[in-house]
Amino acid sequence: MKTVYTARGLKIHASLKEVIDLKLTKLEKVLPRNAKAGVVVRREKNQISIEMTVVGRSRTLKATASGPDQRTAAQEVMDRIATQTKKTKALVKEEKKRSGPSVRLPEAWPEAPGVEPSRPARLLRREAVTARAMFEEDALDAFGSSPRDVLVFRDLGAGEALRVLYRRKDGSLGLVTPD
Repeated sequence: MKTVYTARGLKIHASLKEVIDLKLTKLEKVLPRNAKAGVVVRREKNQISIEMTVVGRSRTLKATASGPDQRTAAQEVMDRIATQTKKTKALVKEEKKRSGPSVRLPEAWPEAPGVEPSRPARLLRREAVTARAMFEEDALDAFGSSPRDVLVFRDLGAGEALRVLYRRKDGSLGLVTPD
């Protein structure tokens, strides 16, 4: 994990970096892979204030702590970051529990009486899309720069008829025009 230290009005001691790096290596298992940490150390009257920000892919953790010396403040701020990390991990686990599968498995589908499946059923990925109104040339331009394999649109040149533009396995494009 990349850590950036900034000092305001004082010099950073090696013990501060030691405490923060040790705790961050322990938290790397829980934090996102490409997380970046920023530490700002500043002197305030009789105390040292440390502000830490850990920026991950989808979440940002922030903590501030003060203490009589840098090591004490660093330990306190790292305890607060660790607490936030544990709470975040619990939230992510709970979100994953709640979100069930979006597609039912084939075993759960109702069977037609007397019909035997000839081959094993495949899982289908369903996705709701809104067909935008555009000309065929505009759809080709939009589809060429898109990473998707299918584009559904309403063709303005054909009275807003529904069209499906798809990418074939060989890389060429196909256009489906329903009757």
